[in-house]
Amino acid sequence: MSPEGPASGHPITASVLFTDENDRILVVHPARRPEGQWALPGGLVEAGESPVEAARREIQEELGLATDIRTTDLMAVEWLEAVTPGRRARLALVFAGPRLSTADAEGIVLQRREITRWAWVRPDTALEILHPRVARRVRGPLQLPGSTLYLETRNERTP
Repeated sequence: MSPEGPASGHPITASVLFTDENDRILVVHPARRPEGQWALPGGLVEAGESPVEAARREIQEELGLATDIRTTDLMAVEWLEAVTPGRRARLALVFAGPRLSTADAEGIVLQRREITRWAWVRPDTALEILHPRVARRVRGPLQLPGSTLYLETRNERTP
């Protein structure tokens, strides 16, 4: 965490969607998630850092890869209403990462405290194993950089 502490305002997450030459998606299994709950690599934006900087940092920390994520690589933004009373709504951003070669993938070094394993999966499999909210951000044909999807998720309230 940044020495400045947690960011004020809406918490923001930045994740990256990597594909390979076979159009498979790279998914990771976070250490703190139950078996079978996969995610895209990424994490929280820290105080004093931009979402692009956070995406680069998280990929370096989690996978040991130096990537050139750019602002024009933004492919999805979702505003998520807080589920827990007293918590704030958050923003989730997904960037389109570069297509990774076999050599790139062989260079992946996991930070085992955060990520226990990674895998290449077909897009239809990714939609099944990712959390439904994350899957919504990558549903349909893989978006190209410059064509951003914006979503809002509100919680249904019962009277």
